[in-house]
Amino acid sequence: MKNLLYIFPVLFLFFISCKQKEQTHTEVAIPSPVDFVDMFMGVQKYSNCVIGPQLPHGSVNPSPQTPNGHHDGYHPDEPIRGFGQLHASGTGWGRYGQIFISPQTRFNAEEDGHDSPKSGEQATPYYYAVTLDRYNIKAEVTPTHHCAFYRFAFPESDSANILLDIAHNIPQHIVPFVNGKFEGGEIKYNRSNGILSGWGEYIGGFGNDTDPYKVYYAVSMNVEPREVLITDHGKDALFAQIVLPQNPDTVLLRVGISMKSVENAHRFLEKELAQHLTFEEIKAQAFRKWEDVFARISVEGGSEEEKSLFYTAMYHSFVMPRERTGDNPFWESDRPHLDDHYCVWDTWRTKYPLMVLINESFVAKTINSFMDRFAHQGVVKPTYTSSLVWDWKQGGDDVENIIADAFIKNVKGFDRQKAYEFLKWSAFNERDEKYLQLGWVPEPAERMSCSYTMEYAYNDFCSAQVALMMGDETMADTLRKRASQWVNLFNPEMESHGFKGFVIPRKENRQWISIDPAQRYGSWVEYFYEGNSWVYTLFTPHQFEKLVNLCGGKEEMVKRLSYGFENELIELDNEPGFLSPFIFHYCDRPDLTATYVRKIREEHFSLTTGYPENEDSGAMGAWYIFTSIGFFPNAGQDLYYLLPPAFDEVIVTMENGNKIHIKTEKQSEQADAIESVRLNGQVLDRMWITHSEIAQGAELVYVLK
Repeated sequence: MKNLLYIFPVLFLFFISCKQKEQTHTEVAIPSPVDFVDMFMGVQKYSNCVIGPQLPHGSVNPSPQTPNGHHDGYHPDEPIRGFGQLHASGTGWGRYGQIFISPQTRFNAEEDGHDSPKSGEQATPYYYAVTLDRYNIKAEVTPTHHCAFYRFAFPESDSANILLDIAHNIPQHIVPFVNGKFEGGEIKYNRSNGILSGWGEYIGGFGNDTDPYKVYYAVSMNVEPREVLITDHGKDALFAQIVLPQNPDTVLLRVGISMKSVENAHRFLEKELAQHLTFEEIKAQAFRKWEDVFARISVEGGSEEEKSLFYTAMYHSFVMPRERTGDNPFWESDRPHLDDHYCVWDTWRTKYPLMVLINESFVAKTINSFMDRFAHQGVVKPTYTSSLVWDWKQGGDDVENIIADAFIKNVKGFDRQKAYEFLKWSAFNERDEKYLQLGWVPEPAERMSCSYTMEYAYNDFCSAQVALMMGDETMADTLRKRASQWVNLFNPEMESHGFKGFVIPRKENRQWISIDPAQRYGSWVEYFYEGNSWVYTLFTPHQFEKLVNLCGGKEEMVKRLSYGFENELIELDNEPGFLSPFIFHYCDRPDLTATYVRKIREEHFSLTTGYPENEDSGAMGAWYIFTSIGFFPNAGQDLYYLLPPAFDEVIVTMENGNKIHIKTEKQSEQADAIESVRLNGQVLDRMWITHSEIAQGAELVYVLK
């Protein structure tokens, strides 16, 4: 009996232990949304996404670089050259890539002298690893907000080295046709604390190709080098050979990066990568940061591939711009500082409306950053990077649209009066002078007269709404009238592919300039920016009803849109086309919206081929997110268009904790068109909803036929 009394507790504890192990195993086996992110999506071909990890809107983005890399510095089929700490993701022009690190056995500092074949590559939002086969070195990196933490596993060797190359940069060495330049810098080695620090100065890359900017750094290791040999050849070369102890085994290398000062780089290093923190702890912290982001939208149903596409697109929606508060190189301020907008012309349409929905405070930070820039520099341009201002506009004055969207959707956390004062200033100081005089940009113009006119008109509409909210009816009336003057460029007789009525260029004397509306134009050229009249004629987000009437009515517009999509005259590889499928809503054919959105999703978004052209700093990713969850924003207005969700169930958790619960009921397995939508139990008699209807939480039930 005593033996039985002894055995029963033991068996009980054994049973509990087994259950705990079983539960632990089950918990580990459940995939996190983070695990669905495919970091190779958008790295292949032309989307220019960065394969290296970062935190949400992190200041640094450590990543491998390769010879013959794209504008992100990397080509998946090329050998690894080394690791840079700063990258711009999804852009069509190279930038950054500095503070370059290359672990080696033996030593070669030549730009192409240390390329290594690779194996065992792993890439996640929070961690990257690869084996450099030339050296048999396993290289791993995980990020904090301003720092990168490397772990290098060296083979037995008496010639282990690390190259710290300050001259290297993507615009000069990976995509040299961008014409980047290294202008000099500094490396200092402090033997007492083992830290290398300094700066590099660079010119070139997307955003500004004339004004130099500096990148500051601080580097520490867990081993004491045998020696540090510094080579400084001015603008031609600046690097350090860090000679490691014999058979160093595992080397932990920490890098702090600042755009402002060496002191900041040191401070970031000490605060974010304190010596007592292990690599695995930092890696786990980064993982949790992304888990917090992906928890804001959960999806059920759909295939593994569909979930992977969804969460990869969501990852890219949280990459840029960079949050660099406290690291502004040009003025002292305690205000938020957001940098690397590439550019607002892209992100106002989808990325920022997504942030309004699930990360409202980030929108407020952005606006406060805009206002801080305006206070100190007297300007806020739609494209800027590294705290530099680039005067050229791809589109209109689209900072206004982000601010208006925040006003209309009642975003908290910014000074409304200051923001409105800026909107008024911008509406009269940033527009083309001829646009203000005539209502359109006439030819001859410096560039893109038609696309500028169409986008300025929408800027005016967005700011007019804010003026009305602020009780400034005179200003609202003035801007509303201006917003309607895009019709000055609408020629009802211009014909293309059997359809009449297109926006075309016009001289100041009102004489038309005949063009082919189907001709697609390039960057910074005449008439249209990276598009054609088929696309830009449709860009009237505030007056779609008027556009439909001008183009011959609903039936004619349905024919026109269908023909344009089927014959690739209306393309989605640039943001002005984002809303074009939703014009079917104004023709009483939301079923065709669903058809062509589905076609675009299936043909132009792929894990293997990436996004339509450049990912554009979250703009393409956020387009995919909205078309997946069943409603799509007309940014700058209190309006979402309804379309069939891609998943059976979606839960959107807003920053304030309110939830939007989206369910899909299908009448058959093939059902893909909306029969009805219930909002909080009430059947809607319309195919749109407002932000105010869902801001406090809501249930949307889609019945598909």
